[in-house]
Amino acid sequence: MKSFSYIGFITLLAISLSVGCATTQEIKGSITSKVSSITSDVDQNLFAKVPEDKQAEVKKAEFDLKVSEEKVKLAELKKDLASTQENYAGYEQDQAQKYRQEAAIALDIAKTEAIDESGLGKKDDNIKVIADLKSKKLRMEADRVNVEGKLSTTNLRINTLTEQIKAQEEKIKGMESPAEEKAEEKPATTTVDEKEQQK
Repeated sequence: MKSFSYIGFITLLAISLSVGCATTQEIKGSITSKVSSITSDVDQNLFAKVPEDKQAEVKKAEFDLKVSEEKVKLAELKKDLASTQENYAGYEQDQAQKYRQEAAIALDIAKTEAIDESGLGKKDDNIKVIADLKSKKLRMEADRVNVEGKLSTTNLRINTLTEQIKAQEEKIKGMESPAEEKAEEKPATTTVDEKEQQK
């Protein structure tokens, strides 16, 4: 009897869970359809019939969208600049390391040449070591020149992006809302009181 009631309980639990899952799916589907309907494209044919005097809020919303798009462009430029500046710092570090390696090799060359000039060690070995060190130094110099080229092009990119950011900031700053444009277009009118004061 206990076994039967236990099995019955498990069965009821499984059924309620499956019903719950189905209900959740229905709710989820309902929410998704509502969201997609909100974000779906407007019927442009119907909107074309909306009178001009009913479009004030639309024009404001269009303007706000344009401003937000320009701000996205500005943010992308700033992100690009930050990434380029990070690359530049990396190349600077590479350049400093190349200089250090060159200096270390130059020291080894100077020491080996001093040994050779002092008649110490084997002449053949000294010449070979000096030749190997000078060859290594030339490779280091070539690597450094390559890094310097990357530094120059990256610096040029930084300057370009900086100018683009400045121009984009000015563009956003110079944008006017439809309300501001209308205020500028509206001619200045003098009231009767103002006319009286002018007399």
